Amino acid sequence: MAYIYSHAALGGTFDLLHKGHMALLEKAFKIASKVSIGITTDKFCREMGKIAFENQLQRRKSLVACLKTRNFFKRSKIVNLDDIYGTTLGDKSIDALVVSKETLPGAKLINIARTNKKLKIIITPQVLADDKKPITSGRIRNGEISRGGIVYKNALLKTSGRRFSEKIRKELKKPFGKIIRINTKLKAQKNIIAVGDASVYALLKTGIMPKISIVDFLVNRKPAFQNLSQLGFGSANPDVIVKNAPGQISKELIETVDKALKKNHSSVILVSGEEDLAVIPALLLAPLGSTIIYGQPKKGAVQVTVTPESKDKLNALL
Repeated sequence: MAYIYSHAALGGTFDLLHKGHMALLEKAFKIASKVSIGITTDKFCREMGKIAFENQLQRRKSLVACLKTRNFFKRSKIVNLDDIYGTTLGDKSIDALVVSKETLPGAKLINIARTNKKLKIIITPQVLADDKKPITSGRIRNGEISRGGIVYKNALLKTSGRRFSEKIRKELKKPFGKIIRINTKLKAQKNIIAVGDASVYALLKTGIMPKISIVDFLVNRKPAFQNLSQLGFGSANPDVIVKNAPGQISKELIETVDKALKKNHSSVILVSGEEDLAVIPALLLAPLGSTIIYGQPKKGAVQVTVTPESKDKLNALL
């Protein structure tokens, strides 16, 4: 196959390798016989003030797996980036830079710094999510979208007001994470979202205030509490009361959980009806790295770490 360029270069953090990254890579390997890929080091990320969900080794491992899957690996060279230039100033064989709109300013700086022939800059269009906004690692970290551009909130809203099938409800009855005992070890977890009165009660008793507490005053669908004070809260008033019918997820509950996640303080959501399925919007809308704690009848508490994989697994059920 004849290529336009002999050696193209591109660079990035490649955090949570996504569809936009794929487009950049595919463009580079389509136009050049050899491609150098710069991946920012953890040190460089810190210097730039970037917050990556994955460390340098994890990002490199995902990138290598992607290149091998697409049969690009043999034509690639991965280099660590401790600055924006990488090998582009010293390697005279590089004749093109493949960039996105976001990395275009860096490409211009590289050309200014080069004392030899300037590089041809190839701009790859941004890949958009289902909401027509760009797919970015930041949006994935925030829990908004999947790596493929699925907008989780929109996917949830399509299910609102519908009663879930018995097949899905049966799957949801299986623990979605590991069975745990609620104790002080959970204090190390950030951004805890607790679903269910028993879980909330146990956390508060341990001295842990969840970021979001979702309760309905029922345990195993039987009245167990009369007010928030009995659960262990200092105030008797919830931040919001929402309606949610059994076996469903209401639009009101989805919107309320979404708003609570964006607040800088803890929130208590009192459900009028049933909160059993509130774990679904909690997990799908939460930022990566969050912890979901919910009760599993006859088994105890379940702890789920919010990851791209746990989100995708749940979204596939929906």
